[in-house]
Amino acid sequence: MAFERGSCPSDFIPQRFSELSPSGKLLVSTMRRVQFGRFEGLRICNGDPVWDPPPRLVRVTKIGSGEESEMAEEDDWLLKSAIRDLLKEFADVRNGTFDRIAFHRGLPCVVEIAIGPTSLPLVTGADRGDR
Repeated sequence: MAFERGSCPSDFIPQRFSELSPSGKLLVSTMRRVQFGRFEGLRICNGDPVWDPPPRLVRVTKIGSGEESEMAEEDDWLLKSAIRDLLKEFADVRNGTFDRIAFHRGLPCVVEIAIGPTSLPLVTGADRGDR
């Protein structure tokens, strides 16, 4: 299912973990716990992750890195800009399925979503400089 742009994306983007919906908290805490990986087929409804049916979660392990996670669990903290950017993307899309959301060190870094041909701007020969 391709995305469907909502006519009125939410103006409220959480700034703190405590402001997230339960579904958003599950997403963020899973990325923090797993550290490196990706979600495949994560559905979004009204700008919020949907866990039924669950997306596929793939954990990635970097062999030989020797890096240890220093993610202390706290009740509340300021959300990093990468997480707020992901939440903005969810709000913009509103309803749809994200093909892939990759995360490194617990933070989202790549988002893939299929778009239909009607979502693309029309490029004419004049726009490309063709004569």
